[in-house]
Amino acid sequence: MDERIYALREDAKKAGEPVLRDKSFLLLLEKVREKKPVRILEIGVNRGLSGIAMLLESQKSLLTGIEIDEDKIKIAKENYKTFGVESRAKIFQGDASEIIPVLTGEYDFIFLDGPKGHYYEYLPNLLSVLSVGGILFADNVLFRGYVNDKVKTPRRFNTTKHSMEKFIAEITNSDSLKTEIIDIEDGISITEKLK
Repeated sequence: MDERIYALREDAKKAGEPVLRDKSFLLLLEKVREKKPVRILEIGVNRGLSGIAMLLESQKSLLTGIEIDEDKIKIAKENYKTFGVESRAKIFQGDASEIIPVLTGEYDFIFLDGPKGHYYEYLPNLLSVLSVGGILFADNVLFRGYVNDKVKTPRRFNTTKHSMEKFIAEITNSDSLKTEIIDIEDGISITEKLK
């Protein structure tokens, strides 16, 4: 991996940006290397660093990102150019709740790292564009330890916690999906669509 990615990730962390944690980032890249997806969908682009890293790991992949923040999109596009992946990456600006339902085509790999309280809401539409054999890789599924009750949930996070619990129940109890929940950092789920 290009060392500049790690430096930019450190800059983003220092700026207080929500950056995929280190072990989770390495796991994401491992899964992309294994899958070698043709089409990747990323929910929550931020500065574009995870997307760039995925494209560098999988040289034939194309990336579609969704990001609501216009300033972050500008930074992401500059970063795409810096790393020479701008011809393989596009970003839709707007609310993922409105964009995901109108996506067309299929994706072999979906990286879900958007608003945590919306994962369950997004799920049916994400599964409809995920190809059979495709992977849904979701970050923050254990949501600060609240989801598995390692930590007492403050009232203001109850709605998000319950939504995430419904998301986990759906991806782990469906016959058409195979899911592994990995208890590292803030929790990762890796779901394969079987049919």
